[in-house]
Amino acid sequence: MLDSASPLYYIRTHPFSLMALCNIIGDFCYLGFAFAADGFVSVPKLAGACFTLLAHTILLAYGDSEMKKVADEHGVVANMIMGLRDQAQRVMEKLPSLIKPYVQAKPIGICFSMLALNGAGLVVDALINTTGSVRTMQTVLGVFIATGCYAFAVADFVKGQRSADIITKIAPSILALATAAGAVLAILTLNPFLMLGATVFAFANIAGFYTKVDKSRTISNSF
Repeated sequence: MLDSASPLYYIRTHPFSLMALCNIIGDFCYLGFAFAADGFVSVPKLAGACFTLLAHTILLAYGDSEMKKVADEHGVVANMIMGLRDQAQRVMEKLPSLIKPYVQAKPIGICFSMLALNGAGLVVDALINTTGSVRTMQTVLGVFIATGCYAFAVADFVKGQRSADIITKIAPSILALATAAGAVLAILTLNPFLMLGATVFAFANIAGFYTKVDKSRTISNSF
């Protein structure tokens, strides 16, 4: 049995929460990269970052089953994860009542559908605003992010548990390729924000291999 102080323990028990937290850091790294490259952050890039921040907040709030919140879990890391998750749920309470039940019922599907759109946006940005090898690697990165995130979304929307389990093994494998592309892009640009982003993305990808979409989950146990 894993020690609750072990990093692997938290990766296995809170994989979606850790993916969300790592990628929130990555979102700010993307804004830093955009500012370093252009001297400012354009409205489309700022809107894209806010869009992904919303997606990751949904994942942090509702991604991991409440069964993971065991009563005997203590320590700085556990308290931090649960505290941030509670804050994310408070933010989600501000959502319009028309869409909130769907977010609570299918948080993984909705979050990763949004992130798949973000991957497509990276491809468009690469084709419009970059050239040469940077364009190639950012395009590859966007394609793998879009494909991997779409796979995670499908895992939440399919009905069978076995199908979901298979897809949640395929999705992080695709995102591992995105991690590799992100690392190459960071090396090509030598940008510290991209380097930090690639590092946290890699950690998020490790957590992705421990995810599970529970088909017995209902809206009532999403809180």
